[in-house]
Amino acid sequence: MKRTTSLIAVVISAACFGTLAVLTTLAYDEGAQALPLLAWRFAIVALLMAAYQLLRDPRALIDGATDAGKYVLLSLTGYGAASVCFFFALTEASPSVVAVLLYTYPAMVAVISAVVYAERFAANRVVALLLTFAGCALVVGVFSERPAASLKGVLLGLGAALGYSVFNLLSYRVVGRRPRVVVMTYTFGFSAIGVGALTLLTGGSLSAAEWTPGLWGLLGLIVLVPTFLAVLLYLNGIQRLGPAQAAIISTTEPIFTIALAAAVLHDRLTLVQLLGAALVFVGVVAAEWRRPGEQPAAVRTDELAAV
Repeated sequence: MKRTTSLIAVVISAACFGTLAVLTTLAYDEGAQALPLLAWRFAIVALLMAAYQLLRDPRALIDGATDAGKYVLLSLTGYGAASVCFFFALTEASPSVVAVLLYTYPAMVAVISAVVYAERFAANRVVALLLTFAGCALVVGVFSERPAASLKGVLLGLGAALGYSVFNLLSYRVVGRRPRVVVMTYTFGFSAIGVGALTLLTGGSLSAAEWTPGLWGLLGLIVLVPTFLAVLLYLNGIQRLGPAQAAIISTTEPIFTIALAAAVLHDRLTLVQLLGAALVFVGVVAAEWRRPGEQPAAVRTDELAAV
């Protein structure tokens, strides 16, 4: 029964994550700018995660502060950088296209693991790589007279996938023994500082005095649904399902994004694009598929206990 509950938790988590692109697009329609919106998102969710961890195990959060430099690294090269690319990609392409581009990250993880960690590049990884990028080509309209996304949008979407790949790999290597809630709390916190600084350096403003009630409501949803709840549900599910199976189940995220974008934004993919999205979905499953008991070289079994 507990395993079934964990399975449901991961599916709900994927649905929550899947709302981010649509909610962010709606926030842009309310006048939000990418960097200030992202800075506020990170700052508020960092406080929520810290409060949650303090109630569960304050000592773990305090001890985690000794790895401050490592969290800065994870933010600058991974999660924070990926989020900046993702938020800007949504200004250049539709939520559905960006969601599919983001899910090239399992194929990227496979390539990085093979190159950096000498993990065996098995046949399923080769298939995953081919399917993923063939699917993306169809989704963005490489062979169409009217592409569905600009080159800038495609590069930003793939940049988000690369940043997420780096974070997934480095987080276990760098702070693998820390509880994952602690890792995410500090990563969110330093990402807020980094994005806030970037906002000011680029001439932007962090003032929210002129935000509309609708924009504040959308920020609240962005913080609670595809960030706070999504992360906690996924971390809860991964403990019993294991990272490989949880990752496969979480590949349903783009499906939720595509469905929600169609319902709310009337952003509907063509049949060719849907075929491409299906290829990416199959590619992601192929990339994450492992025999029972098999773990990737980048993630050791003793590190998984720290989730």
